[in-house]
Amino acid sequence: MATAYHMVHYRRVSRIGGDSLPKSFEGCCRDVLGSSNSAGITLWNRIQDRIHSTDEGRQQIILNRVADLSSAVFGEMCLVETQGIQPLLQQVPSNVTLSNLTIAEIFSLEERQAPEGSKFIRGMAYWLAIGNHFFFVKTQSMAPRYLRHYFDWLLKGKAEGLPADMEFELQAEFDKTKLSGDIGEIKSLRVKGGSAPQFEVKPVFEDESKEISTTKKIADRFVQFSQAVPVIEALFGKAKAQSLVDALGPQEYLAVDASVKVRGRRTVESKQKMKELTNELADITDGTVQVEGKGGRISDGDAILRTTMPFLLEQDGASLLNFDNVADQLQLVYSRFVQDGMIQA
Repeated sequence: MATAYHMVHYRRVSRIGGDSLPKSFEGCCRDVLGSSNSAGITLWNRIQDRIHSTDEGRQQIILNRVADLSSAVFGEMCLVETQGIQPLLQQVPSNVTLSNLTIAEIFSLEERQAPEGSKFIRGMAYWLAIGNHFFFVKTQSMAPRYLRHYFDWLLKGKAEGLPADMEFELQAEFDKTKLSGDIGEIKSLRVKGGSAPQFEVKPVFEDESKEISTTKKIADRFVQFSQAVPVIEALFGKAKAQSLVDALGPQEYLAVDASVKVRGRRTVESKQKMKELTNELADITDGTVQVEGKGGRISDGDAILRTTMPFLLEQDGASLLNFDNVADQLQLVYSRFVQDGMIQA
């Protein structure tokens, strides 16, 4: 069976403006889905009641397949167009006059509505709730805000869920110092921002002292390593780099936004050196240091947990993921994050 790699995103469900949720997010999902209507039918078995229309009314979010895994709740969401049309290429050649000079053979383009009783899917999301931990994989146009809006609609104001006035969030960023683990092997680091690294180009201008006063001094060895002009010369050649320097105005200077990656099979030495360089940059620059690791990203002290995983496709060339395989893979990511100390069970 074919596979595709997708990013697994992590969120922590937390209450806004309060201590904690009355029960876990997983428990809320399970209890609401297990609630019965007047006919005694649970929400698990009422898909029409799991359809939520967006504020604009042009799209709907449907909680389609959803399962209680005992240790977690797992489901898939579909973002559909209520009255969408899809462009199609009719592969029947015809000769068409396109201008006074051109007659060309083309295929016809047309737009069609979905067949009766069906709707076009604009995006998919597969999600897993364990306690207050939330993992999801999204495809196409399914943005995280749709998941947030859906759970807000699904859980709030229901006896089995949350009070209508209780606000909660799917928290994406965390203070790095509050994580007991790290984001694993560093894949790349990026330095950018107001003074990291920025270097003025000579000749010295009259207001250079003002520029220096607003820019943190950088160690000499870092200046030698990262100065802007040699980087630009390497990219464009000396002649073009010099022409750019000559064109600078009195208030302008050159800056470098650098990204460093190590390709190929990694060695223990290169992994350790990347960690050392990352820590060193964080100490000597005021700019933003973005670090991308196997288990997430750290930017300016805030950690975003995520990782890339392989998923089985329903069939070769398809975009739909295998439901059971996604459930297994998301639970595997949860176990890894717990084992690595990035989250607590």
